[in-house]
Amino acid sequence: MDRWNNLKSHFEKDGSLRDIIVTSDSYESWSLFFAALISAEYSHTFKHGDIVCTLPNSIDSIWGLQNTEPTLLSIEVGELLINCHFFKSYEIEFDLDPKDINSKSDFVVLLNFLTWLNKSIKSSVVLTHENSRDEVIFSVE
Repeated sequence: MDRWNNLKSHFEKDGSLRDIIVTSDSYESWSLFFAALISAEYSHTFKHGDIVCTLPNSIDSIWGLQNTEPTLLSIEVGELLINCHFFKSYEIEFDLDPKDINSKSDFVVLLNFLTWLNKSIKSSVVLTHENSRDEVIFSVE
């Protein structure tokens, strides 16, 4: 069986999201991520509150903005919308709605993004069930 058939049950609509987590011991992972995103083929939108802004080039700038309004980075990956959250200095966290992964081709688009992320940041990337770090669906090393 192929990977999609083994994993597709994890993408059934259940009312929760799926988390993408990059754990790093380097604060510089954020800089690597921002630089890679700017030069990537992925469209993105950064919001500070309800206002669309240019993506700052440092995590410190984003945390400064969060003192007044929440921030959110949304990345368009094919037909998928992947949201990046700015919670911790040592971890980059994204989420996606599993209802958007309906086919093997959707899964391949997601897998390609995770592989790009892994290579860009040079760190492991794991896909988990929402808020369930112990429920790893798969990882890209």
